[in-house]
Amino acid sequence: MKPLSVVILIIIAGAVTVVCSNYDTHSTYSLSQEQVKSITQKVADRQILAVEDLSIQRTASGIQQENAEMWSKTNNNMPGLYNKNRHEISWTNSVLYAGMYRWSEIADEPGKYREWLLSIGEENDWKLGGRLYHAEDYAIGQLYTSLYQDCGSQEMIFPTISNFDSILVNRKTGSLECVSLAEVKAGKNETDCYNRWGWADALFMAPPVWARLARITGERKYLEFMDEEYHATYDFLYDKSEKLFFQDASYFSLKEKNGRKIFESKGNGLIFAGLALVISDLPKDWPGRQFYVSLFKNMAYQLKLLQCEDGTWRKGLLGDVGDYPNMDMGGTALFTHGLAYGINNEMLPRADFEPVVFKAWEALTPCVTTEGVLDYKQTMDVGIGDDYPAKEEVTDVGAFLAAGSEVYKLVKRTYHN
Repeated sequence: MKPLSVVILIIIAGAVTVVCSNYDTHSTYSLSQEQVKSITQKVADRQILAVEDLSIQRTASGIQQENAEMWSKTNNNMPGLYNKNRHEISWTNSVLYAGMYRWSEIADEPGKYREWLLSIGEENDWKLGGRLYHAEDYAIGQLYTSLYQDCGSQEMIFPTISNFDSILVNRKTGSLECVSLAEVKAGKNETDCYNRWGWADALFMAPPVWARLARITGERKYLEFMDEEYHATYDFLYDKSEKLFFQDASYFSLKEKNGRKIFESKGNGLIFAGLALVISDLPKDWPGRQFYVSLFKNMAYQLKLLQCEDGTWRKGLLGDVGDYPNMDMGGTALFTHGLAYGINNEMLPRADFEPVVFKAWEALTPCVTTEGVLDYKQTMDVGIGDDYPAKEEVTDVGAFLAAGSEVYKLVKRTYHN
């Protein structure tokens, strides 16, 4: 049995000091609203200054670039991932925009960040990517629907509505099992994995857009589609015993070096953050809402147990820390955001989860350089078990901005309550 934990809040001059004690340990985390806001703003401002060169901020290897080109060729000859216009509305940048939008909600100058986000939509005529069914190509709809809520201009969401209506008319119902890249190169492309949501990241890319579109249009058909497809992916990828999602079907038989199953931190982080977005837009009186709230809570308690002593989560959530010496920046930031959101929206008890959030935030902030660069994290899509430092993955920047925004709300809520 774990030792009894005691959480004491000390508030001095606007700073929140959390003292977490048990029989064996004594930890203190000191945060203030201004400290959280200042470091988050530093990251946001630096990212806007660097926007003209977003395409080289990714730390992809040559193999990743080759893979991106292959997927481009096998998906309606879309422009390559590293084409500037294509990159602006790629799913990776959609994570950045989601975080930047959250930051704008607490920023002292929200208009500065909203104008930057508006420029992305305007420059791309509010269009989605060219692959009708692929969640990567309509994740940008999260930005468009968020900005629509502020401006109410129909042109912002018309392409999204048009695309989604086409999906509903010609719905895909094939297998969620993903084929390997080698099989694609050999000409095999027989499943609907990428026409539906057959991999973990898709549950961040797609469901929040469908749920929000349902809310802002009042059309229940979008909510019903989201719910049916989410349940299909849940049934396919969710491990009920571990309360985590496999990355895709290729992970079902894979094991960590310690013999346990492999569950990726960033993939589960994207799902957890996506759940927070979805729940925010679900009707309070909708019978299906409880499924998402329960899933969110179950994952939260599991993530609490899996947090490392240094406050982070590693790439392989069930792997030994020795096998993953570096923290997973993206996963840690996404979990921090989701857990803070859960506390702020009274889905998670503050006494149980506030120390988890503050410990994670204190582990994240040293990664921010004086210039606002995130300087210690993992490259996207490296091989299983691979783990090394890298710089400037835009998904991690977006995750950090979302985390900082939600932690700020938590500290402010603690201070004022």
